[in-house]
Amino acid sequence: MSQRLAVIDGKSVFYRGYYAMPSLSTSKGVPTGGVYGFAALSLELIKKLSPDYVAVAWDKPKTNIRKRRQIYPQYKAGRKPAPPDFYEQIPLLHELLKAFHWPLFELDDYEADDIMGALAKQAVEKHGLEVCLITSDLDALQLLGPKTHLYALKQGFTNIEFFDPAQFERKYGLSVHQFLDFKALKGDASDNIPGVPGVGEKTAALLLNQYSSLEELYRHLSEIKPALRAKLEAGRQSADLSKQVARLWLDAPVTLDLKEADVKGLDARKLSGLLKELEFNSLLSKLPTYMRVSPSLADKAARSLRPAASGLAVTAPATAAVKHFGLLHVDQPGARLWLTWDGKTAAVFNLKKTAELKDARRWLQNPDGWAAYDIKTAAHQLDAFGLSLPGPVVHDCRQAAFLLDPLRRERSLEALLPEDFGMDNPAACLGGLWRVTQEQRRQLDKLPGVKRVAQQIDFPLSLVLFSMEREGIGLDVELLKQMSKEVSGLIAGVEVQIYDHVGYQFNLASPSQLADALYGKLALSILGVKKGKSGNYSTGQRELTKLRGAHPVIGLIEKHRELTKLLNTYIATLPEQVGRDGRLHTTFNQDVAATGRLSSANPNLQNIPIRTPLGQRIRQAFVPASGNVLVGADYSQFELRLAAVLAGDKQLIKDFDNGLDIHAKTASDVLGVPLDQVTKDQRRVAKIINFGVLYGMSPHGLSEASGMSFGEARRFIDDYFRLRAPIKRYIDQTLERAKRRGYVETLLGRRRPTPDLLSSNFVVREAAARAAANMPIQGTEADLMKMAMLAASQKIASAKWRGDQPPRLLLQIHDSLLAECSSRDAESLGRLLKETMEKAYPDLGIRLRVDVTVGQNWGEL
Repeated sequence: MSQRLAVIDGKSVFYRGYYAMPSLSTSKGVPTGGVYGFAALSLELIKKLSPDYVAVAWDKPKTNIRKRRQIYPQYKAGRKPAPPDFYEQIPLLHELLKAFHWPLFELDDYEADDIMGALAKQAVEKHGLEVCLITSDLDALQLLGPKTHLYALKQGFTNIEFFDPAQFERKYGLSVHQFLDFKALKGDASDNIPGVPGVGEKTAALLLNQYSSLEELYRHLSEIKPALRAKLEAGRQSADLSKQVARLWLDAPVTLDLKEADVKGLDARKLSGLLKELEFNSLLSKLPTYMRVSPSLADKAARSLRPAASGLAVTAPATAAVKHFGLLHVDQPGARLWLTWDGKTAAVFNLKKTAELKDARRWLQNPDGWAAYDIKTAAHQLDAFGLSLPGPVVHDCRQAAFLLDPLRRERSLEALLPEDFGMDNPAACLGGLWRVTQEQRRQLDKLPGVKRVAQQIDFPLSLVLFSMEREGIGLDVELLKQMSKEVSGLIAGVEVQIYDHVGYQFNLASPSQLADALYGKLALSILGVKKGKSGNYSTGQRELTKLRGAHPVIGLIEKHRELTKLLNTYIATLPEQVGRDGRLHTTFNQDVAATGRLSSANPNLQNIPIRTPLGQRIRQAFVPASGNVLVGADYSQFELRLAAVLAGDKQLIKDFDNGLDIHAKTASDVLGVPLDQVTKDQRRVAKIINFGVLYGMSPHGLSEASGMSFGEARRFIDDYFRLRAPIKRYIDQTLERAKRRGYVETLLGRRRPTPDLLSSNFVVREAAARAAANMPIQGTEADLMKMAMLAASQKIASAKWRGDQPPRLLLQIHDSLLAECSSRDAESLGRLLKETMEKAYPDLGIRLRVDVTVGQNWGEL
């Protein structure tokens, strides 16, 4: 089997990566989207193709098309330059190519596909190699041959089309040698190659099938029908010029040095270091084996971390070590528990053996606490064997990684381990985790605020979340089954109405078929409607909003989507996710939202609609055990109160403390209307802006949300900020500090880096400004809610209760907590939650208000 060369059209792949991930940057604000996209796609293809050699062709800036421009001055005219941060990334890409040991070729007067052709010719004719060309430029189809194949990059990173001569013929109905003539006839708008005006792809293919070549076609021009003949006669010079410009030049003065292109020539340690520096941690696990750091150091670490004898009583090393915290790791496939107190020696227990399980329980009684990669997951793993973690949580490597850099994309165990430690050996993994733990603790020591959040909030909360996940919540499966039948019937009825309006049946879930129905059959206006990736006019919700009122079918489509989403996401799905105990168990994540807010997954119980009748009925399916009730405790206008405190808006604080209806008061102050004369509509608009301003709501956004004209919305916002000058000043100062410091922080010290505030890309920069302005408020909200949860769980555990079981927290939904208790304890639990949540942070400087409700299901709260 012959060896293989892969030639990558570098700029083509880089462009694709950049536009796929335009906002990607390191925690220091260095843009890296193009580099990451190039690396991710290239590695995927390299793993698939397994080449022996790799080279990269590049379009040299400004001079690569110079010679073709001499032939045809309009060649590639009108192309817009890429944004500045595109060019900023090219030096980083060059570094990456050196680390990959992939030579880069660029020349004056030759484009990347010319260079690819020259390299491919040498590879086949001189070295007898098979060649794989990787590009999105179909000009390279000219290069196809028995040993030269092409991988054409289409939409996104996953849509890649393979071409060899046979596949080319199947697709185009032509031979490879006819491709250049085909392009000379049809032209190429992307390169501004004219071709023959009036001749498209189908006509060009038909002509070449009949006459084999451009020259042969013009020799038989008299045989062509008059209308087409006239076009061909008029376009003769243009066709010849197009063929000359489109032809690839295989004489590019480049030399393929196989030693320079040998994939095995790289320095794996240098590559690993660069990927970590660029914060491409997720790519480390995707590297082909030969690109990975030798596991020798990990093996050495595994030997140095000596397992103590299984089932042994507390030995001398462990006895000396219990003066400080221990680190644990559960090897779930092997049902083994690994413990270390010094990073050098370890105790290991087979949890399937009764004697060792008993000893493991004794060893876990460490009064100084425990550390792990993911303490909550470890607690679940131990719980499966009847083990618990009684000591405090001292450190959580995964959560610490999030706190130190909440923008870090990859926080898997493998990504956090030092490069010379692997996951194949649990002992090596434990040794690596020990190093990670010590390094993270040193980093936290340099950030007192972040350390306080870690040790006093996030780390201890992990075991509270573990208890909530284990407890789960009851679900009335029969109620949801009945709803499933009802909603399925409603969906079918809406579909019939839609088909009646359109005049035929089609797949409503198909964007292209829906677009044909709306913009084709019904001929709805496409004015202002954007096109999707497929080239069809979009049927996304934003575009449908523009069409409201244009036709009754739009409202029906929106209703169909709402019903279908509720059915598929909740009504039909939740019953399938109930555990053996008859309860639904969600997973709470602390390291998803950069603000520090908790998220819920598998299933997500935080996004069940609350304002719609169907949403309320779904909530009615969440029920307590027999004899129990659900108790809800909800912060009132939490974010606005925190915004008032952080901004130092004394008047707003006073209004809250006096118990005023803050939305009506805002409408009264902004519009100059007496408080008792504020209408419901005026209050509604004030409420929209009260909350919207925290997210950077624009006049356009307020106009769409409220129904006001753009001018009215702009005046309202201007008047609002004159009234709320402290909040406007706070937002401006927050952004200014963020640009200067490179981060924003909550009242308690949680941080979020803000590198994109300095992006040269306007869209990225504006999104970063909105996130930066909102984070201190929403993050402080998250911190206080977590503190309330910790305090509430401790008070519930220490209090005396009348029921057979003590109350337990079940869910946290943004600003509210949901708990379950005996009906006899409902009043006491409600009072405990209210007092605890309102006094979560006594020095806050504003009165917090919590509303408590009790019911037989979630829908009643």
